[in-house]
Amino acid sequence: MLGVPSAPELGTLDQAAAELEEQGAVWGAGFLSFALERDLTPLTRVLSHHPHVISLGFGESRAALDAVRDAGAVALAQVGNVDELHSAMMAGVDGIIVRGSEGGGHGRNELSTLTLLQIALDETDIPIIAAGGITTSRGLAAVMAAGARGAWIGTRFASAIESDFQEAAKKRLVSAEPGDTVYTRTFDIAQRAGWPPYYGGRALVNDFAENWHGREDELQKALESNETMTTDMLAARKDGRFDTAPIYAGEGSALIHTIESATDIIADLTRYREHLTAAKQL
Repeated sequence: MLGVPSAPELGTLDQAAAELEEQGAVWGAGFLSFALERDLTPLTRVLSHHPHVISLGFGESRAALDAVRDAGAVALAQVGNVDELHSAMMAGVDGIIVRGSEGGGHGRNELSTLTLLQIALDETDIPIIAAGGITTSRGLAAVMAAGARGAWIGTRFASAIESDFQEAAKKRLVSAEPGDTVYTRTFDIAQRAGWPPYYGGRALVNDFAENWHGREDELQKALESNETMTTDMLAARKDGRFDTAPIYAGEGSALIHTIESATDIIADLTRYREHLTAAKQL
């Protein structure tokens, strides 16, 4: 999956999509629907390279969904609460990703993965993919046993050798312990990011979050009189100063202890079948 930000550099996006198309890979791209409501150009650029899957989340864009259908790609909708679930069902998407509050990065903070998964499975026959906190083969077995068609896993792969995460970020990720993440808007406020306020982000706790989480109004006022705060936050992300910059990661980071290849991660995750077999024997 090619992750597409709200305002991508179109030349870079074209190149990345073209490379995936040339490889003959089964690939797709994920988009922010609230950004596509302003401009469909990034989506149409990607669709010109014939992706197999498009994931739409963080809002709703009928125009984007229509474009995906016209292109013949599989349309997935990522949802974080019941209202978003019902909207996806009404839209008739091909699959729904239910993302619980345990998940890393941006999303809702209303329902846990298992709760939202059970609701979705009871309410629709559309294939459901579970996301949020699924890190090990046991977690994958749990959602598969419940009825999910698969899992959407981010944090585990963020720590992979092939990940674009900086090495300093990977080391912090594999050192995380239970309770070391926080769901917060502080990083978005500091970066003056354009995320809607109901989509905060789960990240590893650091000095900046400990100082400002719960004081968002004060942080907003501080930005009004201190333009350099945003500049420093953006520079910290580039320079790998993670006492200031965010490392977006889910609660499952506490279950990651080594930096390993994506191949080894997948091999480990496929052990979910062993857990399902063991459960049947009980």
